[in-house]
Amino acid sequence: MKIIRPETILDANVTATNVTEADQPEWASGTTYALNDLVMVTGTAGGAATATHKIYQSQAGSNTGNDPTTDDGTYWDEVSSTNAWKMFDAIVQDQTERSGGIEVTLTFTPVVNALAVINVDAASFTVVVDDATEGEVYNETYSLISDSGIQDWYAYFFEPIVRIDRYAITDLPPYAGSDITVTLTDTGTAKCGALVIGQFAELGQSQHGAGISITDYSTKTTDANGRVTITPGAYANRMDVDIILPTSTFPVVRNILTDIRTTPVVWIAQDDEPGAVVYGYYREFDIILSNPTLSRCSLDIEGLV
Repeated sequence: MKIIRPETILDANVTATNVTEADQPEWASGTTYALNDLVMVTGTAGGAATATHKIYQSQAGSNTGNDPTTDDGTYWDEVSSTNAWKMFDAIVQDQTERSGGIEVTLTFTPVVNALAVINVDAASFTVVVDDATEGEVYNETYSLISDSGIQDWYAYFFEPIVRIDRYAITDLPPYAGSDITVTLTDTGTAKCGALVIGQFAELGQSQHGAGISITDYSTKTTDANGRVTITPGAYANRMDVDIILPTSTFPVVRNILTDIRTTPVVWIAQDDEPGAVVYGYYREFDIILSNPTLSRCSLDIEGLV
C-alpha cells in the first residue's frame, strides 16, 4: 500500500498552461455590479486581496468596492474555481475541460516523486520531467483506455471502449525544482478533476481479499402506485484493505496516518492497477501488533469520487 501526499498547488507552481482563464470578467474595485452578476478573480490588479482563481456571484445590487476574496457572503457568493484551476482545487467532481487536450507545467521547490490524475476523461496522458542541469530525465505516456475484459478478437472489435478515470505513478525522478509537464491527450474534450503531485510513502504490503465498492448518491423514490423513479447522482469509491508491515515500522506508519487524518491523499493498493486507486480519506485504521516481526493494519478508505 502506497500513498501520495499532495503538495498544495499555488500560482508560483503553475509555470505554464494551455487552458485560458476567460470564464467571466475580472473583478475590479471601481466597477458597480448588479444582483447576480458573475466575476472572477485571477490576479490582484483589480484591487483584490489575493488571486483565488475563483468565480463569484453578486448577492446585492449597486455592488461596488466589495472584495469577493474577503467578503463574508454579504455581497458575493463563491460559485466555483475557474475552469483552468478546477483540476487544482479541493472539489474533485469539478473538472478542468479543454477541447483538443490539456497541457500544464508545474514546478516545485520540494522534491516530488509521484503523481496521479483523478476523475479524468482522456485517451492518454504524458508526463515529462525536465531538470535545469540534466535536461529531460523522464518521458512516459500512459493509456487511459482499459483493456480489462478483452479476451478475444470479437471483444476487441465490438465491446464498448471503456476509459480509466484515475491513474497513479510513483516513479518520477526526485529532482528538486524540476519542471513537470502533464499532457492529457484527446481528440475531443479532455477533462481532469484533480491533478495530484507529491511524495509517496509505502505503508506496507497490501493483502489479498481487499474490498472494493462504491457509495452511490443517486436517489430512488417510489410513488403511491409502486412506480420507482431513479435520479442519477454522483458516487464515491471505497476500499477496505489489510496491509502487513514490519512491526519495527509501525510507529512511523501510525504517525503518517495520524498526520493525514484530515488530508485527502491517493491510496494505491496495487501498482499498475487503476481499479485499486482511491483518492480520499481513511475513516479509521487499526494496527494490530501480531508478533515481533510482522504486524497487520486494517484501513477503511472513503473516496471523494
